[in-house]
Parts: sequence; C-alpha cells; structure tokens
Amino acid sequence: MKIKHIFKNKKLVWGGIAVIVIIGAYFLFFNKKAEQETLTITKGDFLQQVSVSGKVASTENLDLSFEQSGIIRGVYVKTGDRVLAGKFIATQDTAQFNTQYAQMEAGIELQKAKLAQLLAGQSPQDLQIAVDKVIFAKQDLASSYQSALVTLNTSYNALYNASSVALYIRNTYFSDAQGFLVQNTKNMIDGYLADAKKNVDEFASASDKAITNVYLDTKNTYEALKVIRDQCDLDVYYSRVTAVDKTSLDTQKININTAMTNLAASQTTIASYKAGLIQAQNNLDLAKAPARETDIAVYRAQIKQAEAQAEEVETQIRKRQIFSPIAGVITAVNAKLGTIMGGGETAVSVISDGQFQIESYVPEIYISLVKVDNEADVTLDSYGADKVFKAKVISIDPSETVKDGVSTYKITLELMALGEQIRNGMTANVVITTNKKTDVISVPQGIIKNQNGEKIVQVKNGDKIEARKVMVGEISSNGNAEIVSGLSEGEVVIIK
Repeated sequence: MKIKHIFKNKKLVWGGIAVIVIIGAYFLFFNKKAEQETLTITKGDFLQQVSVSGKVASTENLDLSFEQSGIIRGVYVKTGDRVLAGKFIATQDTAQFNTQYAQMEAGIELQKAKLAQLLAGQSPQDLQIAVDKVIFAKQDLASSYQSALVTLNTSYNALYNASSVALYIRNTYFSDAQGFLVQNTKNMIDGYLADAKKNVDEFASASDKAITNVYLDTKNTYEALKVIRDQCDLDVYYSRVTAVDKTSLDTQKININTAMTNLAASQTTIASYKAGLIQAQNNLDLAKAPARETDIAVYRAQIKQAEAQAEEVETQIRKRQIFSPIAGVITAVNAKLGTIMGGGETAVSVISDGQFQIESYVPEIYISLVKVDNEADVTLDSYGADKVFKAKVISIDPSETVKDGVSTYKITLELMALGEQIRNGMTANVVITTNKKTDVISVPQGIIKNQNGEKIVQVKNGDKIEARKVMVGEISSNGNAEIVSGLSEGEVVIIK
C-alpha cells in the first residue's frame, strides 16, 4: 500500500510538471504572438494642427493717426457716428500736392494723346501738306535750274565778248615776235570758250557738273585776261596800247568776275533747293510710314515714368489723410480744425461692430506652421466641446511677446459666425489646421526606427517580418508620420 501511494504521488508530480511545461510552451510560443500588435495601412487625411486658447473680442479698437505732422484742414466725423470701411475721416493740408498731382495727370493725358497720335499716323490734311511741300520743293529746284541756265548763257556771252576783245588786242598790238605770250593766252581763252559752249549745251539735262565746269572756264579766262592786261603795261606796249583798249580789257575782267559770282550763287541756290527737296521727301515718307516700335516704346516709357511720379505724389497725399479701415462707431475725435497735429498722435478712435475676433499667442516652436488664412475650429467653454465654430487666421504679429518666460507670437483669428451665441470675453479653445492632405499613408512616429542612417518599419509578410526602408515626410499633430514611399495601402506593420 505504501509503495502504491508513492507511485501515485510520483504520477501526480510528473503530471504537474507536464502541465507546467505545456503552460510554459504556450506562453513562450502562442502568447508571444498574442502580445504582437499590428496596424493595417490605409490612406486617410493627414493634419497638422496647433492648439491654443484665447479670448473673444466683440469689437476691434483702432486709434487712427496721421503719418506726418501737419495742419488739420478737415474733420468729417464726430463721436458716436457710425462709419463704413473706407470712410474719409480727416485730412491735413494737401493743397500743394493736389496741384502737383493735377499737373502730373494732365501731363500723363498729354503723353497718352501723343502716343495715340503716333499710332494713328498723320491726318489726311497733314499728309496733303507733306505732299504739297514736295511739289513746291520740286518746283523751286526746277526754277533754280532755269535761272542757272540763264546765268550760264550770260556767262558764255561774257566769255565770248572777252575772247573777241582779246583777239582784237592780240591782232592789233601783239602780232610781232615779242607778243607770243599774249598769243598763247588768247589761244587758251578760245579753249575755255569752246569748253563753256559744250557745258552750256549739256546743261539742258540738268547737269550740275556743267555749272562747275563753266565756272572754271570763267575763272581761267579771268586769269588769262589779267595776263594780257599786264602785258599791255610792259615795255613798248605801255605806250603802244591805247587807254581805250586797256579799259576795254578791264571791263571784260569785271564782266567775267560778275559771271563767276553769279555762277557760284546758282550752285548754292541749286544745292539749297536740292536739300529742301530731300527734306520734304523724307518728311513725306515719314508721314506715310507706320509708327516705329522704338518710338512707341519711348512714349510708353514716358507714360509709365509720369504715372510713377503721380503715384508718389498720391502717396504723399494719402499720408496726410485718414480713412476708416473698418466699419464701426467713432469713439473719440482729437483732431481739431486748424490745429497742428503731429505724426503718430491719435486723431480719431473707432471700434468695429462686425465680426468677432480671437486674440491668442502661439509658442515660438509652432509659429512657423501658422499662416494667414489658415482655418481653425473653435470651441467655447460656455457651450462645451460639442459646439464647434469656424474661424480663420487674419494676422500674425512679426515681433515676439514673452509670456511666462516663453517667446510667443500674437495671432488674430476672425470667427465666421455671428449672433447672440458669441459674446465678448468668452474663453475660446482654438485648433488651427496648418496643413491638410488627403489620401496619405501615415503610421505612428514611434514605430519608425533608425538603422544605419535609414528609416525602417517592421512589415508583416505572412509569417515573416520584414524590415522595410521608408521615406518619411511631415509629422502630424497627433504624432503620426507621413510615409512618402516604402509602404502601400493594405500592408500590415508591427506597431508593438
């Protein structure tokens, strides 16, 4: 009996050991899987949000002032007046700038008119005037050629007469052996006369060169006559040649000199009328031609320059005027007509009666995320978390404000809702959405590991676990990381 009892006890012991082994194996193998937590990848919205708190303000208090000192010339509101946004409230003396601006506007209109005239081209009347000037210039030139022909013929006659006198002098006094110089000179005069005759005949085709050639013939004839005249006063010829014949030679010299002067005048007149014709023709061509792009560009640049100068004067005027930037009620009027008010002094105070606003402060580490026009969800302590109001950021102060030792930046939000539900001074809890993406894959930031400088996520692939390299984008407000690449929708990742 005793042995049997021992045997029974051994069986109990071994049975207990077996149970312990089975339980241990269960916890070792089966419960390990039970402790493993997974997440199936799905696409969804990805939000960056900043949470702040603030107070509702039912009105915006504005103290309006001039930018510069000046004499007050007009105050157009009084305390208690209701004004619209853009209402002209007060002005300093702007008479000088008003005059400058009016002059500049007139100058701009003049430049625009000139450009329009340039683009339109010449009027029919102006075009006809240009045509007429060409006609007149041609007539003047033709007339000058006719006069030149008369001058040429007169000059030829003077040459002919000089040749005749020289022939008489040579035959009468210088036919002896000592008169060879006069004889040769007379032959030269005959040559000049023949050349002049040829050029006068050619001038019928309006050859300017003919006038030049005849001028040279007359000049050379004048020099030849001078040689003959000088010979008349030498040696035996001084007493042999009569005074009458000497005077006749002098007269021919005067006539030839006059011919030279008239020929030179004809050349000058023809050249002048030719230049006039060229100018008239150029003006006509210009009148017919379309406006050049370079000329148009010059006029447009002048207009832009004048407009910029006018804008600068207008800016100076606006610096001396006050307009209400909001719709509201005037609460104070400090500007007095005729007094001098310094720049920066409060001239008029106005409070808004429109949208409610919320002023809050964003810590430095989040301010770079917040932008003007960001949308926000607002809950008010008075109505609990279930009542959500919409708002948007309308301004961000550029300078910091230190609150409780922390650098913060003041932001202003405008509530989109109006009504008796919202009252001045209510405490507001604001969640600003700084970035929103749709159809984004994201995972808890904590499951992403760094391995050899790469971002790794554990991905379950059947019974195996794969270390998957991923590219991480932005981090959401709830700590999820945007996965730019490396994971696909439907895959399973190990989160614990």
